[in-house]
Amino acid sequence: MKAKCLVSLVLVCFLSLTFFAGASALAAEKPIVIGAPLATGFLYGWTAERAIKLAVEEINAQGGVKVGAVKRPFAVEAMDTRDLEPGVPVSDALLTVEKLILEKKADFIIGGPVRSEAALAAMDLLSKYKKISILTTGALTPAYHARVAENYDKYKYCFRISGEAKWMVTGEIIPSLETIGKTFNLNKLFIMVQDVAHARAGGELIAKIMSGKGWTVLGKPEIYPTGTTDFSMGLLKAKREGAQVILIWMDMPESSILLKQWYDLKIPALPFGSIIAAAEQPGFWKATEGKGEFCLANVVNAGNAPSNATPWTMKFYDAYTKRWKIEPEGYGASSS
Repeated sequence: MKAKCLVSLVLVCFLSLTFFAGASALAAEKPIVIGAPLATGFLYGWTAERAIKLAVEEINAQGGVKVGAVKRPFAVEAMDTRDLEPGVPVSDALLTVEKLILEKKADFIIGGPVRSEAALAAMDLLSKYKKISILTTGALTPAYHARVAENYDKYKYCFRISGEAKWMVTGEIIPSLETIGKTFNLNKLFIMVQDVAHARAGGELIAKIMSGKGWTVLGKPEIYPTGTTDFSMGLLKAKREGAQVILIWMDMPESSILLKQWYDLKIPALPFGSIIAAAEQPGFWKATEGKGEFCLANVVNAGNAPSNATPWTMKFYDAYTKRWKIEPEGYGASSS
């Protein structure tokens, strides 16, 4: 009996030593540093940071990634670019990217910058330091991949795996509007967009295309500065002009105020969103006190909402929900 106990004890000790030796070996290898420049105070920043950290935790739990003959862990260095905040200059985001490269010794840049203007400005910086960058959230401007195509040798380090405004308009928004129009006999469109590059361009493109498809586009797109807290004038104008659908393209959290005002002012037009940050969040219903009941929003990438789009869709959705105790919170989650 004592011999059996001794054998069991030796076996336990051996397995423990093997486990800790493996863990120590992984820890001893130099980590691959992922620099994540993100607007962490905003939806498209914090949800991307959570998704990146989730992926790193899962990869490291499996022993890391094989580089040559060894396995190395990932480490994440996330820094706030503040590029979604009103009034913050693009240069602040560039300083954050450079700090990640020079001070945090990032091997790769993943995530942002989130604002299109900042992402475009960062391309030269990434080229200068020869750092591979993968945009996974925000930065919807078609100018990003156009610049890569025009000067591939210089910008060959720049990648994007999320969406872009032109594709979203022609591939998703226009077909959806056409279906809504045919199904409910609607054809009068009013457009309200945020004063940022992707929203302005998207609004103008939608107006042009829908006019050509027989819709009445009421005036030019109404443009609102980032941080706007009163949309009543535009909403009342939409009501006055007989709008049936209001196209909203805004990535600012204040879009929840717009939807509350839409409800309170009894605007008889469907609030349809390409990008409506507030409506993408699981807490949207509570935040608007149920006033966004008829709002439609596009979360762009599979996994940001539950579906069977791919074999990985629900794997991500369930893993994110389990890890962060909340469903994926909007555009930029699953692509990160």
